[in-house]
Amino acid sequence: MPKSNRVTKKQGLELKEIFDALPDGIIVLDKSFSILDMNDAAENIFNISRKKAYQKSITTYLPEEIEETAKKALAEERTIMVEEISPVLRGGERILIQASASPIFSEDGEIKCLIIQVRDLSGSNFLSKRNLQQLSSSNFEGFITGLAHELKNPLSGIRGAAQILASETKDEETIKCADIIIKEADRLRDLIDKFKRLEPFAKDAFELVNIHEILSDITFLESKSSSNKEINFIQNFDVAIPPILGDENSLKQAFLNIIKNAKEANPENAIIEISTRWITDYKFRTENVISVEIKDNGEGIPKENLEKIFSPFYTTKKKGSGLGLFLAYQIIAKHGGAIFVESELEKGTIFQVHLPFTK
Repeated sequence: MPKSNRVTKKQGLELKEIFDALPDGIIVLDKSFSILDMNDAAENIFNISRKKAYQKSITTYLPEEIEETAKKALAEERTIMVEEISPVLRGGERILIQASASPIFSEDGEIKCLIIQVRDLSGSNFLSKRNLQQLSSSNFEGFITGLAHELKNPLSGIRGAAQILASETKDEETIKCADIIIKEADRLRDLIDKFKRLEPFAKDAFELVNIHEILSDITFLESKSSSNKEINFIQNFDVAIPPILGDENSLKQAFLNIIKNAKEANPENAIIEISTRWITDYKFRTENVISVEIKDNGEGIPKENLEKIFSPFYTTKKKGSGLGLFLAYQIIAKHGGAIFVESELEKGTIFQVHLPFTK
C-alpha cells in the first residue's frame, strides 16, 4: 500500500477520535435533512445510535426544534443559534440544550451539508439550581433555628398566663379570650415544631438508606390511607441504584410531602407514577446523580404559580399549611440535591428530585 494512503487512513482515524472527543454534540445532515453522522456526545444527549440513525430523516430521531433550526439555517444560508430550548425526546424525557445549525459550502458556493452543534445545559442547570437551593436552605436554617429559640420561652409564658387568667376569673368573656390565647399559642407551638424538623443534621452522620424502600413504604401507606380518593400508584424503579447516604427520616418526610401534594391535587382515579434512574449526562466533582421522578396526570399548576410552590405558607388548598413542599425543598437541598418541577394545565405535573451519589 502506498505510503500516502497509509497517512490518509491514519489522519482519518485521528479526525474521528477528535470528532468523538468533542464535548458538544455534533450532527451532520445532508440538504434533505437526512442524518449522515454524529459524534459520541450527540448519541448521549439524544439517546440514539448513529448506526440506526444513518441516512434516516431528522424527524425520526431528533426533536422538532432541531429540525426547525436546521431548516432556517438552510433557507437563510447562515448560522442560526438558539440560546436555550427544552425539547422532549422520543422517550418522553425533557432536556435543556443550546443549539446551532451551520451550512457548509463547497468551493463553488453551493451548500454541501449542515452541521448541528448541541450543548447540553442540563448539568449546569442542575448545579446552579442546586447551589441556589442549598444557599436558600442554609440561610433559612440559621434564621429558623434562632427564631424558634427566641419564641419558645415567651410563648410558654403567654400560654401559662392565659391559663392562670382563665382559672382565676368567672367572667365568661375573659375566659373565652383566655381560651383563644391558649389555642393560638398552641397553634404557634405546632408551627415551630414543624419548622424545627429543619434543625441541622451533620452529613458525617448520614447512613446508607435504600431510596426504593422509602418510596415503596410511602406509596403503600398512601394507597391504604383513609382518603376517599382512589389513586393508582405505578412504580418504575431502576434496581441498579444502590443505597445512598442520607438521613432516612428526613428523606422520608420530603418524599411523603411531595407524594401527598400530588395525591391531594389530583382527582379521583388519578395515576401517580414514581420512577428512579441514573442521571448519566453530568457529574459534580466525584458525585454521580440519581433522579426520583413523581409524575401525575392531574390538573397541573398554572405557570405563574410554579415559582411560588416552594415558598413557606403558599397554598391553594383550603386546609393546607403551605409548608409541605417548602420543607421538602429544604431537606433535599441539605442533602446536596435539587428539586425541579414541570407542569402543564390539564395534563399533569412532574417533580424531579436529583440527589448526589458518591461512589
